[in-house]
Amino acid sequence: MDINNNLPIGFAMGMAMRGDALEAYSRLTEAEKEEIINQCRDAKSKAEMDRIISRLSGNWF
Repeated sequence: MDINNNLPIGFAMGMAMRGDALEAYSRLTEAEKEEIINQCRDAKSKAEMDRIISRLSGNWF
């Protein structure tokens, strides 16, 4: 399910808990945002989604 037909729900929920990642996402170009959204749609687990969100905030692990 997507919120506003744009963000996958898991991504939106994860971003709501990570202000730093949300701020970084807001600075991306539209093409970069679309790439992140596509990665989120392809994520197979919560851990994978968490890694995508962590990359946005610069916290790679």
